Amino acid sequence: MKKIICIFLFFTSLLVAQNPKGIDYVDVFIGTADDYGQNDPAAAVPYGMVKVSPDTDPRNHAGYNYENTLLMGFSVNRVSGVGCSGAGGNLRILPRTNRHPYVFLHKGTEKASPGYYTVELSNGIGVELTATNNMAVERYYFGNNESLLLELDHRSSFARLLKSEYKQLAPNILSGEYQAMNNCNFGRYIQYYCLQSNQPFKFTEGEKLTLAFTKGSADYVEIRIALSGIDEKTAAQELALQSELTFEMVCATARRLWDEKLGKIEVKGSSDEDKTMFYTALYRNFLSPVNVTSHDGMYRDSQGDLQKADGFTFMSTWSLWDTYRTKFPLLSLVDAGQYKDICRSLVALYQSGKYKEASEHEMSPTCRTEHAIIILLDALRKNIGGFDLQTIYAQMEQESVSLPMKSPDNYMESAYDLWALAQISKDLKMPQQYAYYKAKSDSAWQTKWIEKFKDINDETFDIMHGDGLYEGTLWQYRWAAPFAIEDMAKLAGGKEKLAGELDYFFSNDLYNHGNQPDIQAAFMFNHLGRPDLSQKWVYTILTQPMTHQYGTHTKFKIPFTGKAYQPFPRAFIPEMDDDDATMSAWYVWAAMGLYPLVIGEPFYEITCPLFEEITLKLENGKTFVIKHKATDNCDGKIQKVLLNGKVITDFRIFHQDIFKGGVLEIF
Repeated sequence: MKKIICIFLFFTSLLVAQNPKGIDYVDVFIGTADDYGQNDPAAAVPYGMVKVSPDTDPRNHAGYNYENTLLMGFSVNRVSGVGCSGAGGNLRILPRTNRHPYVFLHKGTEKASPGYYTVELSNGIGVELTATNNMAVERYYFGNNESLLLELDHRSSFARLLKSEYKQLAPNILSGEYQAMNNCNFGRYIQYYCLQSNQPFKFTEGEKLTLAFTKGSADYVEIRIALSGIDEKTAAQELALQSELTFEMVCATARRLWDEKLGKIEVKGSSDEDKTMFYTALYRNFLSPVNVTSHDGMYRDSQGDLQKADGFTFMSTWSLWDTYRTKFPLLSLVDAGQYKDICRSLVALYQSGKYKEASEHEMSPTCRTEHAIIILLDALRKNIGGFDLQTIYAQMEQESVSLPMKSPDNYMESAYDLWALAQISKDLKMPQQYAYYKAKSDSAWQTKWIEKFKDINDETFDIMHGDGLYEGTLWQYRWAAPFAIEDMAKLAGGKEKLAGELDYFFSNDLYNHGNQPDIQAAFMFNHLGRPDLSQKWVYTILTQPMTHQYGTHTKFKIPFTGKAYQPFPRAFIPEMDDDDATMSAWYVWAAMGLYPLVIGEPFYEITCPLFEEITLKLENGKTFVIKHKATDNCDGKIQKVLLNGKVITDFRIFHQDIFKGGVLEIF
């Protein structure tokens, strides 16, 4: 164990000291403490199916809580920060010794970087974890005649475990499957596994399965677990295909893959703390969706039928209710090649039957799939390519019929989906359908906005779950139709009046950055004739202490005052889940001085960047540089914006203009 740890620490410290890159700033422990992010430090590769990590007792949604020291074990899958019970936590291994309890030594021995995790427990056991896309590699360093407890019962699943089977195929190999419910106990995922150790074990059944080892000449026990959503045979094949990879090779490959992803954006200026927060936030965005395609290009669709992924990689694990707002637009900009597979996978999901939450045949833990129509419209208008919406138009129409229209927030959010379907109809040259769905969208949001949101009522506007709202107030859902901001201003009595009400909303601490319904609100000033207020409030949320009054469901008895983003385990405000990188993506956008206000319209709002220079290395080989010329670090008003020397007056830039390459200068 000491050998790998020393190489890891030496290599990382050397890079940071001499020529730090994005990967060197990532701190995977940011947002892992208590209810301040609900993230995890799992070893994984970008879009990896396997996320092998410690689980603490008690745990958080993703299994790990930095502030708890009691260890439950090390499991192979999870989804970060999605609320409810989370999903995953399977095939948990606990290294056993009779000498001491299983306690983390967080300080001093616990270390991690993208693709690697290590810790020494208080009982002297050393642990190292790394992973490929579908294989966990776990090393346990301990003395003679020790054992590993392998949990396959209900305790080894964050959501309800439905089935767990296993059999011993050889003195050092186990094979089996497990089935568990997804986040909030919706649907089901089914995974098959093949587990192999580097030495024989004695297999004992009991309350927990025990794999007992005799040390012999080995310094450690290495466990490899390959996962597949196809069957046990495929899981065994995945394991065999990677048999020549050493732990060191797997770890080095993971680092290289992360370096490639994180190197897509380079920043200069500002503090190391800001860079740490930025690159860690960027890192979180590449953790999902996940590649569940087998080595021979197969996957199971939402009905459980085997399909061939012809010309693309099938992806799974969705949390679209949150991530459609920030994360997926970010991936469309910084990882356009992979984004084609993401969009093609969503199309395939519609083709086999898309469910609001999850089907009974998921290949990995997952969450929700609302607002996929908006994501696909956005990709269509950004010319992502590789998918055909004509083939699923009927399915999207069918989905639109079942959009909820009960509470005021339902009307606002369903109107967004209907607007997106109208725009798709327009782009597919279907004028009658365009007119029909646009009218439905306008009627949905305008009727409810006039009834519930137009006239501000101090007694009713600040009630969490008032009028049946989902995790929000009327104040916060008032801004939930950014696609209709111009018409909203007309209904409100003009842009100046609506801008004043929006400023009042922020000035009186009615905004809730701890949840998603209003996270676009600070950027809406750009469309109301007050870009200076967008600059002011975005910068404030990004960098300044604020008074935060709201949790997920209620107002705090004592408001929390502090920054929304900090590069520590308690990274966010209380109860602010990262929600599968939704909030991390917000930080990345805001720090770059850009934001996708209207998902489905291919432009970004321009505000004040956090860094002096930001370089985007685009998929087409070109670069786009954002230069921040301000000397007051965004405390003042942007005086001028130039795109390749030409003045921009409306504080927005089109997606296609970025992909042409060039320089955006902000003075």
